[in-house]
Parts: sequence; structure tokens; C-alpha cells
Amino acid sequence: MKRFFLFIFLTLLGLSSNRVESDDSKRSLVTDEPVFSMGKPEGAPEYVAKVDPKAGQHFALTLDKLQNGFETDRPFLIWAIGSSYTNMLGSGEFWQREIPKRFPNAPEIRYEKMVGNSCPWQYLRGWARHLVVPDQPDLVITYTNGKPEDLEKLIIEIQSQTTADIIVPSLHWRMRGQALWGKSESAPDQDVGAVREVCRKYGVEFVESRRDWAAYLTENNLPIESLLKDAVHQSDYGASIVNTNMFAHFQPDAPFSYDPKGRERTIQPELKEDGSYAATFTGNRVDLIGKKSPAGGAYQILIDGKPASEVETFLMSYVLPDPGNAKVGRGSNPRDQSPHGVGLGAGVIPQNWKIVMTSDTGDFKIEGSVTGPDGKGNAFEAFTSDSGQIEIDPYLWRRAERNRTGDFFTFEVKRSVLDTVDFRGIEGEVLDLRLAQVLPNAEHSLELIPIEPGSGQIDFLHVFEPPLKEE
Repeated sequence: MKRFFLFIFLTLLGLSSNRVESDDSKRSLVTDEPVFSMGKPEGAPEYVAKVDPKAGQHFALTLDKLQNGFETDRPFLIWAIGSSYTNMLGSGEFWQREIPKRFPNAPEIRYEKMVGNSCPWQYLRGWARHLVVPDQPDLVITYTNGKPEDLEKLIIEIQSQTTADIIVPSLHWRMRGQALWGKSESAPDQDVGAVREVCRKYGVEFVESRRDWAAYLTENNLPIESLLKDAVHQSDYGASIVNTNMFAHFQPDAPFSYDPKGRERTIQPELKEDGSYAATFTGNRVDLIGKKSPAGGAYQILIDGKPASEVETFLMSYVLPDPGNAKVGRGSNPRDQSPHGVGLGAGVIPQNWKIVMTSDTGDFKIEGSVTGPDGKGNAFEAFTSDSGQIEIDPYLWRRAERNRTGDFFTFEVKRSVLDTVDFRGIEGEVLDLRLAQVLPNAEHSLELIPIEPGSGQIDFLHVFEPPLKEE
């Protein structure tokens, strides 16, 4: 009984350690420590990951980037979203240490994460929309539980808006699943077979971490708790096992399931007699790569014949809960009792938005910095603002029953297309600029109309075409 309560106490400590976009969570430290941290079960051999012949088949872009680097000096961006299980995997230290060993030409590794207490795939779709998609990562990791259909929705959210590869490990063994040992590959909160099938359907890299974790325990006659820090969370050594199982899929000789140039490629714009540039491309994002000069030069950007101010495509910032919001329940945090995602409707105007709770039973009002008061709703019911701009799905509002009168949440809506591009700068300095993103994933025209003469240079355009088309 004492051991049980110790597990519970440590569990709560682990859950409360999650961070949200603080300076610490954005900083990934490189150390000289060995791959495995302290905590290896006494007398047990070092864990060695098994390599499946097909491991890495859905990593064509990832492996190309790690082997060959980028045309410009930018980092390889990994975004991790999930629960405290994802948090326990660290802040990128493993990846920053191990990737350069296997891929000496790899760019700098940048690692971002957003985690919540026991946060399942259901709510990660909102964080993907507000955090991951705007950042346009190269790789997305999600390590948590939930329904397979919610994982499918999350994958669709990412694959329809980014070219990122996705990796999903099956969950480690925990004390709560002891009754299933030797009887089922699944966990009480994860249907492994169904998750595996969702990943197969969408070309997502699935990692048999639960299977290999169990094999290590069995081969070394170890109890389940030997790789845990409490009743549910992996120990440092257990976390290293999960990271190592994922990294085992980074196999350059894998039989790839897609052509990386089908998702990311470079094109040359046409220089016209009037000094303008023009190009057509298929995808939802286009970057400009060029060279700056002291003489500069500036261009107006047109997408499909329209200036940025007329292009109906937008990005939304993270739905930020006020730090002073009510904290209800043990180990609670404002981010875990808030709308994780909102949607955009018609007639969208770029502006700041604020959602304010007006009761303890889910009632709220919403107002925009330009639109003004825009309606009232309830967190447990589908909502569309009076102007039609903002839509709120109650399925993405986590623990609304814990919100209290006066709690509020803010977010910003802004256009995802630049108005102009300016080449002014140090002679020869690289200009790497995202001109447009989250466009409809279709064919588009791009025009750069000169508005200031100069000697800046356009080298090429980088086009991004996500694997899924919007229906």
C-alpha cells in the first residue's frame, strides 16, 4: 500500500513538471552524457533497438534533409506534442546529440514541444492548428494515448497543411496495464492494432516501442516497474528507450513510400521585360531564396492575381489562457482547461480576439479588437460568432467544466501572405523568406512586381505541397 501511494505521489510530481513555451522549454541543451541516462535496471544489459527492414519508409524528406542539409542556414525543426509521456522524452537533447553522429551533414536541430497533463490526441489537433502548422516543422512526434479516430484527425490536420513527416510510437507498459501482460499488445487506453492501421493508412511512421519494451523486460526477467519512475511515467532510462526506438527508424536505405520532390521542390521564376517575376506552383506554401544587397530593391507580392490584403488565408496564434485563470483540480494548469483550438469561418478580418467566461457553467462571450462584441455561447455547444468569423468546436475545448467566471483566453488572427519583399541588406547575405503559407493546396500563380529599383537577387523559389488535399 505504501508503494502504491508513493507511485501516486511521484505521478503527480511528474504531471506538474510540464512546461508551456517558457524560455526553459524552448532551450534544448547538448550534453556529453551517454545516450542512456541514469536508471538502467541493475544487472540488465544496455538496451539495443531492433531495426525493422521497413523502418524509415515514411521518412523520405526527413532523411534527405538530414543527409544533405538545406540550401540555406536554417535548422531542422522537430515539433513534439502530447501528454506528460511526451514531456518525459526531454527537450531535444537526445536528437541534438544523436543525429549529428549518424548524419554529419545534418543542419542544427531545433526542438519545440507542447504538452498537457494526460492530454490525448483529441485536443492535440487544436495545438497542431495553432502552434505546429504556423511553424511548418520538418518532423512531428506525438507520444500519448487516445482514440484512433482522434489520431486520424490529428494526422489529417498536419498532413493537409505541412510537408512534415510524422512519427507515432506505441505506448510503453505501465502498472495499469499489468493485467494485459502476455494477453494483449494493447494498453487500457490505446488500441495498438488500430493505431498501427491509422499510421499505415496515412503513411505515418509507426514505432513498435511497446512490443520492444516488453521484449526487453521479458528477456531480462524484469518487472514492469523497472523502467518506470512512478506508476505511469517512463524513467529516464525508459524515456531513452522510446527515443532510441524512434531513432532506429532513421535508416537512409529504407524503401521509401514517397518521392520527396513530390512534397518539396525548387523552381525558377520567370524574369519579365518590365522587371517583374512570375511563377506558377502547386502546393500551399512558397518561400523565396535570394541575396540581399545595400542597393536593395523591393517587390509587391501577388498571389493568384491578388495582393496580400485580398488573399483569404490566415494563421491563428496559440489560444493563450490568462495565467490568473482558475486552477481547478489536483495538478491543474490553465492550459489544460481551455479551448485548445478554434476555427475560422467566413469574412475573416485580421485582429486580436478575446474569449471571456461569464459563468461557472461554460457560458462565454467573444469580442474582436476590430469587430467588437461578436456573440455569446457555451463551451459545451458548437459556436459560430455573430459575424461568422470564429467557430468553436466543444470537442476541442478541454475541461470546460473547470472554467470559472472571469477566466479569459486570447489569440490573434493574421494573414499568411506577405505584402512585400525587400532585398535591402548586407551584400551577399542570404534572404530566406516565407512568402505565403496555408494557401489552398492547389495550383497558384505568384507575381513579384517591382516597387523600388535595386540589385537584390532571386535565386529560386521553394515550393511545399502537403500530401493531403483539402476536400
